[in-house]
Amino acid sequence: MKAFFLFLYFFFALSLWAKSETLRPITLQLQWKHQFEFAGFYAAKEQGYYEAVGLDVSFVEYESNSTVVGAVLDKGMDYGVGYSSVIAEYMNGKPIVLLANFFKHSPLALVTQKSIQTPADLKNKKIMGLSDNIDSITVVNMLSKFGVDRSDYENIPTDFKIDSFVSKEIDAMSLFTTNEIYDLNRLGIAFNVFNPSLYGQEYYDVNLFTSAKKLQNNPKEVKEFTKASIAGWKYALEHKEELCELILQKYNTQKKTKEALMFEALQIENLMLQNVYPIGSIDIQRVKMMANEFKQAGFINKDTKKDIENIVFVDLNEEQTVWNLEYYLKYASASMIWQIVAFLFVVLVLVVWRNYIGKRLNAELQEKMQNAIEETREKDKILFHQNKLASMGEMMQNIAHQWRQPLSQVNSAVLVIDDMLESRGIKDDMLEEKLLEIENLTNYMSKTISDFKEFYSKSKHKEKFILEDLIYEAIKIMQGRLKENGISLEFDEWKGKRYETFKSELMQVLVIILSNAIEAHHENKTKNAQIKIYLVEEMQYYLIEICDNAGGIDESILEKVFEPYFTTKHMSQGTGLGLYIAKLIIEESIMGELSVENIEDGACFKIKLGINNE
Repeated sequence: MKAFFLFLYFFFALSLWAKSETLRPITLQLQWKHQFEFAGFYAAKEQGYYEAVGLDVSFVEYESNSTVVGAVLDKGMDYGVGYSSVIAEYMNGKPIVLLANFFKHSPLALVTQKSIQTPADLKNKKIMGLSDNIDSITVVNMLSKFGVDRSDYENIPTDFKIDSFVSKEIDAMSLFTTNEIYDLNRLGIAFNVFNPSLYGQEYYDVNLFTSAKKLQNNPKEVKEFTKASIAGWKYALEHKEELCELILQKYNTQKKTKEALMFEALQIENLMLQNVYPIGSIDIQRVKMMANEFKQAGFINKDTKKDIENIVFVDLNEEQTVWNLEYYLKYASASMIWQIVAFLFVVLVLVVWRNYIGKRLNAELQEKMQNAIEETREKDKILFHQNKLASMGEMMQNIAHQWRQPLSQVNSAVLVIDDMLESRGIKDDMLEEKLLEIENLTNYMSKTISDFKEFYSKSKHKEKFILEDLIYEAIKIMQGRLKENGISLEFDEWKGKRYETFKSELMQVLVIILSNAIEAHHENKTKNAQIKIYLVEEMQYYLIEICDNAGGIDESILEKVFEPYFTTKHMSQGTGLGLYIAKLIIEESIMGELSVENIEDGACFKIKLGINNE
């Protein structure tokens, strides 16, 4: 055995020794200073993705004496990361190529003092950072929708600080929701945020591009650098805390705290919409929309002959699964190939060794393995049902994305109409009432989308929340079915008790139990159907009781209701897995207890949650 480990050591040492090939140095020009905004590129370097394709990448911070496009075309930078203005640069004749897009929404927004309720209130006010250049177009267009033109406010040159806003020397300032919002929250400053993306200004940000010359001379490098960058962003989003630590150690030129970087990371994850769009993908229709907006605003020569579709080099929507063994073997540097050969050899030795040991397994071990296989098959059936729920979650994400924009535009239109009526002195109580009704309805629809997205969220992390708030969210989700079946619901609550666990999983359990109660009432055609929810605190635990008056469960089967695939005519949803999954979640994931008992005129499910984790 000792000789075997020496053998392994020899091959790993050989693989490290073979790592001697000179990597090709290239530069990536950033659009700002080091921060989580570029974490995907840092990850691609640190995880060896760039090295795997023979590249040694250096990152260059933004300097105010040059544009990013200028740095790539005139100062020898190989690649650049820019705002959506790179689209206008291309249309105006700059020989650049768009390789990938990472932020599906721009984080640029307008923050105002708390007294300013709508963008229309910014007339004759002081706004910092709204220049006439193309990068402010999203905010400028948003203001124009509310009748606020560039001549209607005093533009204060930006100093990239929040001090003037905090001291109330200015009424508003443009900022990035990924950064300065954290500082305002930390200082406890009251403010309002007007986000252009909610008013139809959907612009890209963090766009990876290169020169047409680079593409012509080395298309293979361009393609593989792009793929490695996409893989880096995937890693960064899955390891946000690790990347924050990396930035603190190697790239923290702005002296940010870990908390500030984590805030930025979570905001960026929302901007990337990875549940809707593949990372790095480019929607050519969105690009055309932005080009048209730039042209209308006068940033693009109206006589240009450039075809916007030629700006995109690779259809990344069709090339997302690129980081695999075949990719490494085809494109990796010689040093990486040596490492892979050594690794495969070791795997081969281990396989041979395993087969040798396997032949000596006794009959008892073989029997245990067979039992384990049978258990796995049963679990696979459960996982199939859970995967269906996950697929529904993906569907909800897509629906939410499609609905959000129209709802926001409806609200925007209502605000504009209301402002126009007020400015023209028109006062109509019924019209005001109807506008308020439209606004309330769209807000309700938006909140419903959020409720369902939260319920189907795939995130797996504990969080603190108020228990009664979670129960109200579950009731909202089931409200339609309750009303449809004529069921009244009472909730006996107490205020302010916080609990820490997997919120979306506990939500799933509540919805399963409520759904069973509704189905029981439906099957029995219960008169005066009721569901009552009680939330009480005992010595060592919190207790949630969900009780109905649907006649109860036959005592002969009461103990079987939590078994997989067991159904009754009162609790059949077609799978027989609902209560089984609920019990698994409560007792194996949340570490509580789930039980059921018959009461006078129905059944009562009890969820016991230990409070030692509060």
